[in-house]
Amino acid sequence: MVKYVITEMGFEGKIPENYENMRVLEAQIVALDAYHLPLTKVLQENKTYEDSALVVLPKGNFKGERYKELWVWLYDNHFNTIKELKEKFSKIYFYQDGVLGWWNMCETRAQVWWYNNLQECDKIYCPNINDVSYYKGLFPDKKIGVVRSIMLDTPLDKNEFLDKQDKAIISGPFTYEYLGLHNTILANNLNIQIDVPPMGASRMPEDSYDMASSLGINYLNYMNWRDWMYNLSQYKYGFYMMRAWGSASFSLNCAYFGIPCVGNNRADTQNILFPKLSFDVYDIEGALNVTKRLKEDKEFYNECSLYAKETYKKEFTKEKFIEIFNKNY
Repeated sequence: MVKYVITEMGFEGKIPENYENMRVLEAQIVALDAYHLPLTKVLQENKTYEDSALVVLPKGNFKGERYKELWVWLYDNHFNTIKELKEKFSKIYFYQDGVLGWWNMCETRAQVWWYNNLQECDKIYCPNINDVSYYKGLFPDKKIGVVRSIMLDTPLDKNEFLDKQDKAIISGPFTYEYLGLHNTILANNLNIQIDVPPMGASRMPEDSYDMASSLGINYLNYMNWRDWMYNLSQYKYGFYMMRAWGSASFSLNCAYFGIPCVGNNRADTQNILFPKLSFDVYDIEGALNVTKRLKEDKEFYNECSLYAKETYKKEFTKEKFIEIFNKNY
């Protein structure tokens, strides 16, 4: 088990279980009972640790919408990031917190930086079992493990949740990663209100909000995790047919409330919790057929809803998380 988790987040210390913005990464850190360290602090301080650490490298590029000042600082001043960290800890494990293959969208030198740093790791962790073969092909001599997505419901007051309404929510806007148009077309077959969580302005098409009314969708405001869960409780259908699978928390959150979610079968959360609603991301016909069935067949809807809630309680516990974390592939 790792004692430390290192990320670009600026705080140091343990994360309390009643933390208000308990996203997947924070929940994973809590489940590991790990002490969080800021990456910049660790690299600049003259201090060594005797234990192992799980590190999430910042994603970034030299210019454009993927530019990140912190990442450029790493590249310029701590090019061999993992090698430097290995001098301070007994073992360094890399964790892919985000989309598989994200670095392929960056400049070549950024891709090489990513590859060289992962070569230095003692072990590589990824979010989904389907991601393992990707890393085994690139790093055949490395141990590969899975850090399953997890959700801690400690901050949630179940008495405050909203009543279900005949509404659908899709997983993201009209971008190449989120395929919002595909999801909207599917949800339109239900003839109900469709809500969309936004991303940062730089990651959305400029005319997103201008086109919303003509597309029959409504963009939500940005919310912290607790508010997001409170809002999510009111929906009857979810859609996750998107390319950017990683932690796939959308499917996990839907399962908590028993909201049937039609989605990408590459994501563990989707495939485990909604096996009858999971498809190849471009199998829109399959997704369409099951969307219509959810609307027309109440027994099927209830079956998918109940299965998700019961499976969530079995497969996404802290104990299951630790069991999978300690397993090598």
